[in-house]
Parts: sequence; C-alpha cells; structure tokens
Amino acid sequence: MTMKRLSLILLPFFFFIALGQINLPQQQFFAALFVTLSAIFYAVSHKQSDPFHKNHFDDFRNGLLLLAIFVIILSAFPLGGYLAEPLMMKHSEENADAIVVLASGAMLNGMPGYSGYQRVSHGVNLLQQGRAPRLVISTGFSKINGHAEAEWVASFTAMMSIDPASLSILISKDIITTATEAEYIHKVLSEAGINSILLVTSNAHIYRSVLTFAKKGFEVLPAPVHTPDGVYSASEHNITGLNAAIHEWIGLVYYSLRGRI
Repeated sequence: MTMKRLSLILLPFFFFIALGQINLPQQQFFAALFVTLSAIFYAVSHKQSDPFHKNHFDDFRNGLLLLAIFVIILSAFPLGGYLAEPLMMKHSEENADAIVVLASGAMLNGMPGYSGYQRVSHGVNLLQQGRAPRLVISTGFSKINGHAEAEWVASFTAMMSIDPASLSILISKDIITTATEAEYIHKVLSEAGINSILLVTSNAHIYRSVLTFAKKGFEVLPAPVHTPDGVYSASEHNITGLNAAIHEWIGLVYYSLRGRI
C-alpha cells in the first residue's frame, strides 16, 4: 500500500482527532465543511472511469467505514481512560498554604459541565477538611461566553457554607490556557506570600498542570479529582474522555517544546 493510499484511509481519523481539540462552534463549522468536501470528492470520483480516481474514492470510503467502526467500539469501551491513566498522579496527603482549583470552563449556555462541578466540589471539601486556610478558584476567559465560568462558580459556591474570607474567585482575561493561568495565579498568590498549593483539577490534566505550576515557582501538591481507577468513568461520554486524553498528550509535547514544563 502506498503512502498516498494510506493517508486517504487515515484522513477521517485525523479529522476526528483534530475536531475534538477545538471549540464547539468551530467543531460544527469544520464538521459541515468535512461533509461537504466528502460529498464533492465522492461526486468527482464517481464520475471518473479512470481506476486511479476510483481507488482514491475506495480508500477514503474505507477510512470512513473504519472510523465508524472505531466510534462504535469507543462508545462501548473507555479507550480514553487507558490513555489517561499514565498521566494520573497520587493525591497528596500534605497540607498547603492554599487550595487552587482550575474550574474547567463553562458550556455555551453558561452552565458548568460535569468536570466543573467535580473540581469545585473537591476544592470545597479540602477546605472544609482544613487542608489549607484559603480556597482559590481560577476562572478563565472565553471569546465564546466571556466570564461565564466565574458566574457559575460564584453561584455554586454561594450555596455552600464557606467563610467569604477564605474564598477567592480569580477573574481575568489573562486566564486562557493552563500556562497563562499558572502565570496569573503565581502573580496573585506570590504577592500574598503563598508558595505551597494543593492543585485541584481532573483526569489526566493533573500531570501537565503540576509541571506547569511548578515551573512558575510553586511547591505543588497534586490533588486530582479522579483516581487511576476512577479515570475510566471521569467523563460524561467515552468520546469526551478520549478527546481529553489526546489533548493532554498533545499538550505535554507542545509545552515541552515551548519550555513551559
């Protein structure tokens, strides 16, 4: 099999992986574009009697068929869990100066996702256990829905018995990626004399987060929401879990190349 034929077979897989790494509105656009281009490719190839064109169509069609089978298997088995497990870290038993929660974003309607509830709830539990005197919840900025993350975090924590003096909700347009988040949080907490933190996030994101925050100068104690066993049911859907795991592996390579970890 030539590289050209192999690339046509694998093209649907590359698209499937790339689609999971971008925001929802862009996902819809690129999905529509991919379907349109696939239809054009089919129409052009189907009209040609030349075996060269027919073989191209057959290879691409076989790739789509294999992707469909893969998605069916993925829906039944937590493949993302197997990819995420090597990146999991043991929860620290030590206390810290502060608990830092990476709040996980907001959906298009401004509501939190399942991961967001888990992270903030875990941070509150650690505070109530006396693991640190201060809870800092980092909320990011999105071009899609602005500071919606901060809004649901404020609403959610208001329903809990938390001393307002021990809770800080960070809001800034500088919080966009894990790297910018670590930089902003270090600036804020270093001014308050805080060095050691219990870092709360979910799934395989804990590994890259710990390395990124340590690079900024924090003494980082991992406080992941999920255990290595629980990572297999950490997401609402197995496809979501796979996309999250792939995102972390890509992020590790990228952050390593950029010197962020």
